[in-house]
Amino acid sequence: MGNGGTWLPYVTGGLAMGELHAWDALTPASGNAFRTGWTVGAGVETALSQNWTFKLEYLYMDLGTAQLFNIVPSVPETVSFDANVIRAGFNYKFWDAGPPPPPILHK
Repeated sequence: MGNGGTWLPYVTGGLAMGELHAWDALTPASGNAFRTGWTVGAGVETALSQNWTFKLEYLYMDLGTAQLFNIVPSVPETVSFDANVIRAGFNYKFWDAGPPPPPILHK
């Protein structure tokens, strides 16, 4: 990655966590559950200057299914959660890594 419009494509993945909250609109039943799951995605990043970069990223997250409450006894109400996320952002490096190495020229 460097100045002049060079783009760095990347893939990412790992652990995802979240608090699920659900309720039934017909009854006063509701419930919460903290869930762990997974995420996977890809993106691109480019340098805008020596310290600033810009990135565009897509993530898919899945926190699975959780039983959150029962409206009718022995009939569990379950909630599943998955999401598609598109993020754009700017990053700032607080340290100076120095100038990039000169390009290697082949004859």
